Amino acid sequence: MSSVNSLTSAVNPFYASLQSNSASSSGSASSGASGLASESTFYNLLVTQLTNQDPLNPLSNQDLSAELAQFSVANGVNAIQGSLSSLMAQINQNQGLQAASLIGKTVSTSGNSLQLSGGSATGGYDLSADASNVDVLVQNSAGQTLAVLPQGAQSSGMQSFTWNGTDNSGVALPAGNYQFLVQAANGSQGVSATPYSLGVVNGVTLGSSGPTLQLSGQKGSVPFSSVQNII
Repeated sequence: MSSVNSLTSAVNPFYASLQSNSASSSGSASSGASGLASESTFYNLLVTQLTNQDPLNPLSNQDLSAELAQFSVANGVNAIQGSLSSLMAQINQNQGLQAASLIGKTVSTSGNSLQLSGGSATGGYDLSADASNVDVLVQNSAGQTLAVLPQGAQSSGMQSFTWNGTDNSGVALPAGNYQFLVQAANGSQGVSATPYSLGVVNGVTLGSSGPTLQLSGQKGSVPFSSVQNII
């Protein structure tokens, strides 16, 4: 008759393999089939262990409960990981559909970059409060102010502006990358303004970490999660 120890030694590595499988999720159909096979193997080993146990030293209820508990935990972790993988796949799919609906639309992302192309550039900013006077300063990469664009009085919230590509003297500047600074005040009280870069969504790329948007202008590619507003 086979000893209990030899069969237990066969069951214990099986626990280890279950826990090892639990630590790495695959989310594939083959892993589901493998899980079913592992469950069948466990029960076969357990039945064999009980059938061949020493009648003078049978497996105690405590030991049996411990073995079943180990399997239940490992099997439960596998089930949870499978559910999470399915949920994440669904979230990524939904984000992909949402991102695709933005193609052709203008969106804002954090930053103060301006892309001058075809004699025009557009930027945006978010005013923390109503302002009686707002100025947008267009600057080069060295921080030198090239043009001041008066915006007048504006309400709190998201605002946008368009620059015609000329400096303060009316001279047309070359196409390329610029930046902007917003100065806002309500009487003598300063008003904070958060700058945003604007770009038209030209395409969407789906990846494991979520969709990526291809924007016109300096921004290039940005994560879908970085979009602040749809203009």
